[in-house]
Amino acid sequence: MKKLSIMFIILFLAACSAETIENEKTQPEINVVKASEKAVQQQPKEADEQEYIKILKVNAPKLWSDADVQLWTYVNDYSLAEALGYTQEITNWRKYEVEFDKSLSSPNQTWENPGKLLLAFMTDVEVSNYLGREIWEINSRIKFLDENNALGYIMSYGLHDDSAAGSDIKLTMKKENGFWFIELVEQREQCSRGIGEESGFCL
Repeated sequence: MKKLSIMFIILFLAACSAETIENEKTQPEINVVKASEKAVQQQPKEADEQEYIKILKVNAPKLWSDADVQLWTYVNDYSLAEALGYTQEITNWRKYEVEFDKSLSSPNQTWENPGKLLLAFMTDVEVSNYLGREIWEINSRIKFLDENNALGYIMSYGLHDDSAAGSDIKLTMKKENGFWFIELVEQREQCSRGIGEESGFCL
């Protein structure tokens, strides 16, 4: 009787094993690669040599108060220029040298807000014509001084120029009888290699 019980157990286990093997054959093969803990935590060899541009909190621009800040200057790599003895500088504002439609400078009851006036100016002087070719990006901002006065900024950066990295245009705008017009237009450059002492322009 004891021998029969043992034989029954052996046959039962054999049957279970055969069923398990058959089930495994019908399942699709899944390749599981388990990375070792050491491999996961290991850093690339060159990672120790990488340098990152960091902005201190005290130096970070306050966007709503610094309407004319060029954000790219905070992340651009000027190390090569600095190694050659150059420093990044910004020229002084000067009168805009390009002619534009005179109607933009007269209170002709056309532009209901400074944003529309700024866009009309940008369209007239075709400031966006070189986007994607000579200029990487152009952005615009409005800063209200009060209900009737505002400043408009048109800021270009990523110029195909080894001297000027970017350029800015500033519109001084005024509201009269409910409509806006341009009082003054100025321009300046963001210089990669500093400013000439005599010329006042980018080196």
